[in-house]
Amino acid sequence: MPKVVYTPLSPNTAPTGEEVYDNFYSLDAGVATSSLAVVNGFLDADNLDSIGNRELDYNYLQKNSVSGGGMVGGTANLDYFSTRATASALAPAIDGVFSGVSDPETAGAGNFIAIPGGSVQFYLPYKAFVLLTWQVTFTNDSTGVEKESHIRLFLDGQRVGPNGNKDNACNVRRVRRTMFAASSSGGSTLRQTVRLRDRYKGRYWSGHQWIPLPGDQPLRKGFHSASLRVIQHGDVKQTRVRARSMKYIFFKASDD
Repeated sequence: MPKVVYTPLSPNTAPTGEEVYDNFYSLDAGVATSSLAVVNGFLDADNLDSIGNRELDYNYLQKNSVSGGGMVGGTANLDYFSTRATASALAPAIDGVFSGVSDPETAGAGNFIAIPGGSVQFYLPYKAFVLLTWQVTFTNDSTGVEKESHIRLFLDGQRVGPNGNKDNACNVRRVRRTMFAASSSGGSTLRQTVRLRDRYKGRYWSGHQWIPLPGDQPLRKGFHSASLRVIQHGDVKQTRVRARSMKYIFFKASDD
């Protein structure tokens, strides 16, 4: 760093605000060499030219100065029901949280419900790239191939990835038919009940997403939210979810 030509303050005399600033804080070109702020890492060409490859490892970085992260998690089973207004002998009335949609893949964002343990709000101290990772297991009691339950990733309240693309979008997973008729032991007739087949007792989804998507900008400084949200077909009575974790790791982006 350059040599500091310090102008001492007069004893027993209260300095002016300008004198304090110029002596301790100012890094303006005209007064830089007379300010003690130079001591706090103000390197110039004389210093930089003496450094070999000029590489700085983590020992020179303050915590969270270029990266950070956090997570949430859960262990409980979470059950989501569709509303069934009238009861029958085999299907009781249900006061559910879903009003019912006919096509989960094209349903509006307001129809999805954020999953505790799979949803997080975080603060970025600077413009940043963000890596999201999550683990969740879920199933339902669907009796029809096209009666599905979906879990989808949302960022700042918006879907991540293309809409209406359940098969190819990496940020949505589905469970289709899981319940099948149980045949009676005395013949080929079917009982008026269904059973859950072993291979459909739970789907495990371990996913990740790098933000921003191709062609987009890094996330701005400030608060953001990331959440896994669930939705189900109106004829699916119940979806059971257990969110193991939602993690975020951010990396400082260029200020350019």
